[in-house]
Amino acid sequence: MADDNKNIKYDVVHKLVKNFLMGNLKYELSKDEVNELSLDNQEIFMQLTIHSSLYKKYPLKFEFCRLFFKKLIKYLEQYSEVHDDMYEFICSLMKIKNEENKFSYRHYIIANNLIDIITIKETNNMVINGTTGMKTWEAAIMLSDWILCNKELFYNRRILELGSGVGFTGITVGKFCMPKSITLTDCHSDVLDLLVENIAINFSDLQKTATSQYHSFKNDQKVIDVTKLDWHCPEDINDNYYPDIVIGADIVYDPSILLPLCNVLNKFFNRNPQLQVYIASIIRNEETFNQFLKVLDNINVAVDKVIPTECVFLNWNQEMKRCILKIRKNV
Repeated sequence: MADDNKNIKYDVVHKLVKNFLMGNLKYELSKDEVNELSLDNQEIFMQLTIHSSLYKKYPLKFEFCRLFFKKLIKYLEQYSEVHDDMYEFICSLMKIKNEENKFSYRHYIIANNLIDIITIKETNNMVINGTTGMKTWEAAIMLSDWILCNKELFYNRRILELGSGVGFTGITVGKFCMPKSITLTDCHSDVLDLLVENIAINFSDLQKTATSQYHSFKNDQKVIDVTKLDWHCPEDINDNYYPDIVIGADIVYDPSILLPLCNVLNKFFNRNPQLQVYIASIIRNEETFNQFLKVLDNINVAVDKVIPTECVFLNWNQEMKRCILKIRKNV
């Protein structure tokens, strides 16, 4: 992908590549942009997407690909000639009647750089095997964008993520913020397996070791651990975990887990009174979110609200009600 990209400017081709790899169907093209899509530029687009080693190794959901190319061809047919490979590709997809695989890949592009990509394997369903933790949620993208805008906060720090899910936010920190170490946690065994797989995809240069309790990926510069953490059993938290920063995205959604979550946070605050906590939420239920704020009052912390106003490095839905809570121990 790096060699393919070195001569490409941020033009309509770049725009289409970014939207395709990120799995976004909500793109629009002006007449001028369509006119820029000569057969040569269409060829460049396909070399950077469906003919790329990235796509061949980690393909997107077939139904998305079909809809994306159907929309693109519709644009092209109005004003331009369509490359034969596009027709061949969409015909090959139409022969696939049922997408049996429950999983596919999305490639999240940081800023407009086609080299800085986070690849995530995730479910095509909202819920699978009784958990919602196997897809990337909007709050994780929003928090990652905010983190990339504040990388200095995470430099050379020990980071622990709660409810890591498929790992998007933790992987963002590990790839771009140079933390001292990062520990990603979840409680569902299937989620942990997928999390480990996504770390292996994005950190292929790290040496992997595993025990029954955790997986570790490391080299001389980087340490990424994955372990199970059940908030209902804070007594099981490893005595060696003394994080400087705790992060979490979309973990305040169920009233039944708010007290266990706060108990976990309190345990880490007791270990490190200087701990900083950043929890991002898309507020779907105002009552549950406000209940979390009330439970936080019981552990003697100061809470500040940050409302991100714009997308900087990553695209997320700015129309959704959102908040990042900055939580610190009262002194």
